[in-house]
Amino acid sequence: MKHRILMVAYACGPEGTGEHWLGWGWAREASRLGEVSLITTPKFRDSLSSQAQTLGIQCHFVSPTGPEGWGRKLRWQREVFRLAKQLHAATPFDLVHQTTFHTFRVPFRCVDLNIPSVWGPIAGGESVPPGFYGILGKSRWTERARAVFNRLCLYHPGVQRSFRKSSRIFVSNRTSLEFFPSRFHAKCRLVPPNASPDTVRQNLPERPVRAAEAPTRLLYVGNCVATRALPLVLEAMRRAGPSCFLKVVGGGPSLEDWKRLARTLGMEAQVQFLGPQPKETLPRFYQEADLLVFPALRDSGGSALLEAMAQGIPVLCFPWGGPAEMVNEETGFLTGLQNPAQTIREIQSVITRLRQDPELGRRKARQAEAWAREHFSWDRKREILSQTYREIVTAK
Repeated sequence: MKHRILMVAYACGPEGTGEHWLGWGWAREASRLGEVSLITTPKFRDSLSSQAQTLGIQCHFVSPTGPEGWGRKLRWQREVFRLAKQLHAATPFDLVHQTTFHTFRVPFRCVDLNIPSVWGPIAGGESVPPGFYGILGKSRWTERARAVFNRLCLYHPGVQRSFRKSSRIFVSNRTSLEFFPSRFHAKCRLVPPNASPDTVRQNLPERPVRAAEAPTRLLYVGNCVATRALPLVLEAMRRAGPSCFLKVVGGGPSLEDWKRLARTLGMEAQVQFLGPQPKETLPRFYQEADLLVFPALRDSGGSALLEAMAQGIPVLCFPWGGPAEMVNEETGFLTGLQNPAQTIREIQSVITRLRQDPELGRRKARQAEAWAREHFSWDRKREILSQTYREIVTAK
């Protein structure tokens, strides 16, 4: 007998990116396990309705109201709960699962349906490591305030109730798990939210082999924000010399700061800032790269990591937050976070090693592709859903 599943996903859309794409992925996989009623926003109403109909998903749309911010999301949750109670009264659900937001700061209001429930994947416990605030510029004050706000949110009655009443909690990474109250750890399971694109390598040419005299090709893909600490990479590149070249794909508030820094360091010839690029063009950039650099000081996931790994590209990142759940020493390079000077030296060492030993990068690339396919496919996530749903419904 299939379960009747109520799924709540603030961000959800087959044409979207980031959380929207992931929210839709969870709904799609759940629909293969039971009858899904999905409550989301109308942002992608047309494409959602079309694709949901083919999968038998019943869509219900609740529009957010009021100005952007935390309060807007809390108000949306209240309206969702009113609708959920009506739907549950008409035809009871076996379980409820809130997938997005990917943060603990917005309570899981539908736990008050008092049926088996899954919250997550949630994150939000990540913060900038001590000693690294200085490289964030003016954003350091925002990040310090965020860390204080996170601590306060743990005591919000709705957040406390969400932790207490959820049957299972999917947590994005160990950094957040350690931040959450230990008394709830027994019901937590580490489930990184990101998934490997299933078709990323279809119809792609073989990766070109870098000539011995050619520079090492580095790539950054993602939002250009201060916590994605690209200045650490730029300084490491300066020290490594002209034997490496970086393409930066993405836009955001720190882009102009990064451009100015590259000019100040005299590295205009080594760094190409391409701005935001259409999603369909990204495979070409991955194919041309030897290494994806993802220097995130605070991140719950990182979709670019799995996109790169799925194409057989090793990743350089930090053993902190979401990236630490996706990358290991077999599939990429984890550089330390003792202090900025040490981190820069370790990044420089990686660049130099790749230059001197191209086979090292190719070996990690092969392992990265296999790792992403085995552990982060949507098939794997469906297995996690199936096991979890079965456990909580049987235990009620």
